[in-house]
Amino acid sequence: MKARVLLDFLLSPFLLLLVISMGWTLHQKNSEIAMLEEKLVDSEYKGEARQFLANVPVSPGAPNREVQQVTVTAYNPTPEQTDGDPLMAASMRKVRAGTVAVSRDLFDQGWVFGKKVRIEGLGIFEINDLMNPRHTKRVDVFMWDEKQAQAFGKKRVKVALLHI
Repeated sequence: MKARVLLDFLLSPFLLLLVISMGWTLHQKNSEIAMLEEKLVDSEYKGEARQFLANVPVSPGAPNREVQQVTVTAYNPTPEQTDGDPLMAASMRKVRAGTVAVSRDLFDQGWVFGKKVRIEGLGIFEINDLMNPRHTKRVDVFMWDEKQAQAFGKKRVKVALLHI
């Protein structure tokens, strides 16, 4: 009987730890699934419209502060590329595909959270985040995949602030 009590006493913490570990793993997998579902929905519903709008030329007669030649790069949710929580944007909304971060000089010119921008050759995106203050005249496209963001590189293109 004493051996049974001793065995139960030793196994209980182990089993508790195992259950907690399995719960954490399930939580992580559910988070991954949610991110993949969001990515799939975004690509299915917005992909065709973005491709069409990406090829419409930016109007050369638009006011200067609403159409600018900027450097466009890409980022993804890693602690090295973000402040604090990599999944939370400066707008206090979750990061997601179809959004961008803008440099603070553009933000000060009215390129604020929730506004839409059209990046020549890429499509329409929503401003959701801010870049590090060291950057100027710059837009950073959010991408889930780190390799895709690195492959995107650095481009100099026209970006238009939209009023839609």
